[in-house]
Amino acid sequence: MKSIDKSTRLTNYLIDFILIYILWYVLIVIIDGSNYFSLFYLTTFVYYLVLEYVFQQTIGKMVTKTKVIYNQGGKPEIFRTILRSLFRLVPIDVISYLFGTEIGINDSWSFTRIVYVNEN
Repeated sequence: MKSIDKSTRLTNYLIDFILIYILWYVLIVIIDGSNYFSLFYLTTFVYYLVLEYVFQQTIGKMVTKTKVIYNQGGKPEIFRTILRSLFRLVPIDVISYLFGTEIGINDSWSFTRIVYVNEN
């Protein structure tokens, strides 16, 4: 099984971050709320939770033809997807990819991993 490299992870992250930022901005305009940071975290959580649970992919993963699987294979159940989405909000998660392997905190703590779509 071919490992996902850091450049693929970075591509996923950048695409998803841009889309989350756009969604967040639209919500700010619609809601006209003052708690922008809480809304950003909520938008991030819901974006990853819904897309990774329903499709096993975010838009970034669709572009790079990667998907989320449970470490032992197959689609992660909702509990693992919730954990994965929550751990993504930990500030050091993004940094965890810079120092070490291509497996980040959200992967290791939720017992999930990223693979190419045609693999399992």
